[in-house]
Amino acid sequence: MIPFVGSSDYCYVNSLYMSLLGSGATPDQVPLPGFLECLTTMPFGNTYFTSTKLVLFDGFDPDQGLTRAIETLGWTCQLERGGNEQEALRRLRTASQRGPVLLGPLDLGHLRYHPNYAFLGGADHFVVALEVSQDYVLVHDPKGFPYATLPFDDLLQAWRAERIPYIDETYTMRSDFHPRETVSRKAMIARTLPYIRGNVQRDPGGPEVYGGVRALHMLAQTLRAEVPEHLAAHLLYFAIPLAVRRNLDAQAFLAEGNQPEAAALLERQARLLGQAQYPGVQHSWSEVAALIDQVADVEGRFIAVSASW
Repeated sequence: MIPFVGSSDYCYVNSLYMSLLGSGATPDQVPLPGFLECLTTMPFGNTYFTSTKLVLFDGFDPDQGLTRAIETLGWTCQLERGGNEQEALRRLRTASQRGPVLLGPLDLGHLRYHPNYAFLGGADHFVVALEVSQDYVLVHDPKGFPYATLPFDDLLQAWRAERIPYIDETYTMRSDFHPRETVSRKAMIARTLPYIRGNVQRDPGGPEVYGGVRALHMLAQTLRAEVPEHLAAHLLYFAIPLAVRRNLDAQAFLAEGNQPEAAALLERQARLLGQAQYPGVQHSWSEVAALIDQVADVEGRFIAVSASW
C-alpha cells in the first residue's frame, strides 16, 4: 500500500514523497516534503507576468525542480515524455505494474474529481498513479483526494499540459524509483546552494516575464492601481499562503545548512508575506503593496548574501 500525504499546495513534492515511500523507502530514509521542496529550489526566486499581471513567488519550473531533487537525494527514476495517446497509456499501464508513477505536470482544469476543476484551467498539478484499470486511472492526489478515479479521456486532456507554460512536451511521467547513492542531509544542502543562487538571480528581463527584485516591485505597482479580480484570488487563495510556507521551510533548510544570515532573511520575508493576508482579504491593497516592497528589499539582501554560494 502506498501511503497518502497531502491536503496542501506542495503537490509535486508530496507526490515525490509518496512515490519514494511506495518504491520501498522507509520514512527515516526520505526527508519530509518541506525539505524536499527546498531541494527542488522552487521556494527561491520570483516571476512576474506582464500579460496576466500574475506573480509566482518561486523558481517557476517544478518539472526541472523534481529532476534536481531526485538527483540531489541520490535517487534515480525513469523519466518519459511525448508520443501519442496510445503510447502514453501503454507506458503508464506498464510502469504502474512496477510501482507508483508520478504524473505531471497536469492541467487542473481537466481533473474532474476536483469540485472546482472548471475554475482551475491552466493551473499545473502533480499526482501519483497507483493502478490503471480498463477505463480509468486510480490516483493519490495530494491536494486532498486519496484514491481518486479519473477516466482516460480526462487524464489525457490534463496530461497534455497544453496550457502549462514551463513544459513543451506532453505526457510527462516518472517511475521506477531506485536509490543510487547515500547522501547526507548536509551534502544535499551543499549541492542545492548553487541552484538557489541561480534562481534568485534569474530575471528574463521582459517584456513578458520579469524576475528577481524587479518582479516584486512590479507586483507592488500593480497593487497600487486597480487590482484585477483574478490577481486578488491568485494571491489570497494560493500565492501568498504558499510563499509563506515555502519561506518557513527554506528558513529551516538554510539554518540547517549553516547559513544563518540567509535563513533570518527568509524568516523576515515569511512574516511580511503572512502579514499581507489580512489586508488583502480586506481589499487594502495599498497596505499589501507596501509589504511587498519590503519583501523586495529583503530579497535584494538575500541575493547579495547568496552570491558567495
